[in-house]
Amino acid sequence: MINNEYSCRVFLKDPSDRKLLRPGCGLYGCIQESTKKIFMSPYLPPNNCQSQVGVVSKTGRVAPENAHLINLSVKDDSMTASGFMGKRFTQLPVEVIFSAASYERTPFNQLEMKILQNKRVLIFGMGTGGSKIALELARAGVRNLTLCDFDRINFANVSRHEGDLLDVGKPKVQVTAERIYRINPAIKVETYFEDIFERPFEQVKEIFEQADLVIAATDNTGVQLVINELTHNLVIPCVFGGCYEEALGGEVFFTLPGENMPCLACLRGGVKQPKRKNKIDYSTASGPEDYQGQPGLHAAVDFVTCIEIQICLGILLRKSPTSKLAKMIDPSRNYLLIGGMLSEGFYRFIKPFDIFYQPLSGPRKKCVVCQNHNLETEIGKEK
Repeated sequence: MINNEYSCRVFLKDPSDRKLLRPGCGLYGCIQESTKKIFMSPYLPPNNCQSQVGVVSKTGRVAPENAHLINLSVKDDSMTASGFMGKRFTQLPVEVIFSAASYERTPFNQLEMKILQNKRVLIFGMGTGGSKIALELARAGVRNLTLCDFDRINFANVSRHEGDLLDVGKPKVQVTAERIYRINPAIKVETYFEDIFERPFEQVKEIFEQADLVIAATDNTGVQLVINELTHNLVIPCVFGGCYEEALGGEVFFTLPGENMPCLACLRGGVKQPKRKNKIDYSTASGPEDYQGQPGLHAAVDFVTCIEIQICLGILLRKSPTSKLAKMIDPSRNYLLIGGMLSEGFYRFIKPFDIFYQPLSGPRKKCVVCQNHNLETEIGKEK
């Protein structure tokens, strides 16, 4: 007897992943009692963020040890499901969903989608900006993400983070990974709930070398400068973004090593930053307890972050001859200042929503990074 009250949805990356549905394969997801929908996929969730709700069976019968799971039987291109719904063992209708259905409304053609799917992005900082960036890259089609942050969600974060009250106490990388998995279970998410710069240099270098783009979404100036030096020496594009005092405005700065443009060390050595009203200095922070949250409206932070996300996608798509986002990436315009609704009279902004590129000259002659400084030696000294 078929139970039409409940239905199963099996998510696969593409048709070729049917081969993953072998006998004994676990299926992960959730059962939504409110909608009577059972969502399952064969991809192992990051940080155990989804429980096992089903198993693939060869015979179509439920083994005693799997009586609590949904049984999925696969034969050629057909699938049938069964399980105990309440006290009754019934058959369930099955719908197969491929990840392409999740990206039908993105503005990318097949070539651009393939490029994004094959890119790996390394993100430092899973706060308000970093968590938003990670989720939006996942929504755009990026399938390989590495997330780094040693902080946990607290109650003060809830008003601006992608997490909520149920996530308080969890590592920020875990919360973000869980959200990504619910967007596309086939995305590979690697998390580091630690300060990776405490690792030996060769391990740090290996993590960076796997990335096609590095995003520094951390407020720690010292860490940003280390990231800048590593990406410069390893010739990896890098994007730096952040907000000013009370999120009145922000900036996005990107580097494309090897394209004769200033790096972050050049910028910090040649451009005066806005003065803060208080004395929060993240450059000396050594742990989560040293960070004090800046007040600011979530929407104001997002205003800056959403522009940064589009710049990140433009850099990732630079090999696409048709990408409009890629055509906007100009090495001579790599420093964007973004003023919000309340930015008039603050720093360099003269009106609300004042957005402009700040002209910069080429690499500074005295910049230690651009002069091939020895990064490994510096990391060793910090330790």
